[in-house]
Amino acid sequence: MDGFDHHVVPSFFICPISLQVMKDPVTISTGMTFDRESIQKWLFSYKNITCPITKQPLSDFRLTPNSNLLRLIQSWHLQHASSSTSSLTITAKFVEPNHDALMKMLLEEIQQPLLQVKSLRKMKSIIQENHGDDNRISCIRDDGLFSLLASLVVKTELPGTPQITGNDTLVTIAEAVSLLCLLRPSDETLRMVSEKENGLLICSLCSIMTQYLSNLQTRIHAALVLKPIFEVVDGIYKEGLKVEFFENIFEILKDQNSKHGSMAVLAILMEVLSYGKNKEKAIKGGLIPILIELLAEDNERRACEMMLVVLEKLCQKAEGRAAFLTHPAGMAAVLSKILKVSHVGDDKSISLLSCVLRFCIRSEAVAQEFMEVGGVTKICMVIQSECNSKTKEKARQILGFHLKTWNKSPCFPSSFKA
Repeated sequence: MDGFDHHVVPSFFICPISLQVMKDPVTISTGMTFDRESIQKWLFSYKNITCPITKQPLSDFRLTPNSNLLRLIQSWHLQHASSSTSSLTITAKFVEPNHDALMKMLLEEIQQPLLQVKSLRKMKSIIQENHGDDNRISCIRDDGLFSLLASLVVKTELPGTPQITGNDTLVTIAEAVSLLCLLRPSDETLRMVSEKENGLLICSLCSIMTQYLSNLQTRIHAALVLKPIFEVVDGIYKEGLKVEFFENIFEILKDQNSKHGSMAVLAILMEVLSYGKNKEKAIKGGLIPILIELLAEDNERRACEMMLVVLEKLCQKAEGRAAFLTHPAGMAAVLSKILKVSHVGDDKSISLLSCVLRFCIRSEAVAQEFMEVGGVTKICMVIQSECNSKTKEKARQILGFHLKTWNKSPCFPSSFKA
């Protein structure tokens, strides 16, 4: 035993099925060794007739105790009794388990309601322990596991109302969606699985995210899964969002404890608003006043940039501009970000204001409000700033929209008077 690294579990102590240190190692006819409980489940509970490792058909199902290996494991445990490595939890560097065996075990367990939650939590624990590690467990193949979990979500939760509303189902869905958040499948797999059956996975996740009777954390997880999906799927799958989708995402946007969730929702909005009638639906759903209030409170650069992008898209519609102007803090919230967030923020703010003011050239009330909240002064500052030339040109155009009104005011800079 002196040759063992005291900080590493020897790989041959690990059961290739359970990924844990074997308690009762047994050898089957192919010469492969497994923990008794795991191989019994493989052979007798799941009715497999092949070796999990070699895939060879088994004609002899006898399990022969591996006494020598058991003594080595027991001796190792004694030597490491006070060490944290005595834990049965393992990481990727300890073992290179068989992917197919573990995936089949998981598939079988998921098909049995009593084992679903346990198996999902087990896989989640394994991934979390190795997340971000270049030596991630070799059996965790994101593409295969993503497809498997996606099938569980769409079978359990159909668009609209869940098939089953029992508490066990809620827990199963929550675990499946939270596990999906940890996976990084290829774009090809993500697109293929998401577009399957006319985008059933997208519909299910949207339902969980906005309508499903689940906790906020599960809804946030659904948003985190949807974000990369909307980045790769065809535009047709972004068109069918319902007004209810936009009405019920506010809780996630407002949640200060999960910045990842609110950023995911903003990213989703940036992806989908250009498709179908999503802009109209978002405006009808009351998105503009929520974004204005959040913009006024948030000082985080990327969040502000994304909110400005979304607001600009919505203000391309007449009803969007009306909603923006109706809010008493609309103008002030956008102006407060100019020259304080980033060059991108400046450009988006000026573009948004240009869009709104261009269609209100004849409105003296809008011109007066803009001047009262410091808009004219801020626009002049942009023109004299180090912003890029396109942003400055947009600012000059804004200045010309109501020049006659603003020119009469003592607040208007003399250097810009006609």
